[in-house]
Amino acid sequence: MQLDISTTVGKLKNYFLGAGWKVHFIENAESIFEAYREGVAKCNLTPTDLVILCHDDIEILLDSTIFNRILKHHLSDPKVGFVGVAGSAVITEDANWFACSRKHKSGGGVVFHGPSVLNMELSRYGDKKVAVILDGVFLAATSTVIRSINLNQPNHFTSKWHWYDASYTFQAYRKKLINVIAPIMIRHESGGNYDASYFKDIPAFVKLYGKYLPASID
Repeated sequence: MQLDISTTVGKLKNYFLGAGWKVHFIENAESIFEAYREGVAKCNLTPTDLVILCHDDIEILLDSTIFNRILKHHLSDPKVGFVGVAGSAVITEDANWFACSRKHKSGGGVVFHGPSVLNMELSRYGDKKVAVILDGVFLAATSTVIRSINLNQPNHFTSKWHWYDASYTFQAYRKKLINVIAPIMIRHESGGNYDASYFKDIPAFVKLYGKYLPASID
């Protein structure tokens, strides 16, 4: 896939390639669940592989050597599930990690938002270093963790583009793995979008996982 290296997605591809990662873009997928499932299948993962699932509109603001060092440090620990950049250490039937983080002061991580590094603003979510649920803008895990969870969209979820992060990282939490909020600085170009379909699936998430809620991690 040829990309303009002046664009955010082009810079992202170049960053990953320069850092020693293989890059697989999935185009025209029917859902983000399908995109990640297909992408993982195409990777032909080995037991020692590390996997990044991320949006294509991010810019990583770390030297690639430091970036790799942080990920390898955390993902070398078999007790770690996912590594992300933001999340909440408490999840209730509100389900939305951001709402829970504000209500219970249980958030962690920072993300820059904006169209460029010269025009971006810092969103700070708190001081927590571990999470029950991580935001899906950036997620990393070992192939072992990825293969241990269900990447498919739950049947009663209606939105094809939301709740994958909650589903994936909560599954890891339920396996007694630790989801880490790491100091990986990124710029998120779009800023995210909580549309009506996102809120419509809150009851669906609670129906699926309600017997485990509230959930917390120290």
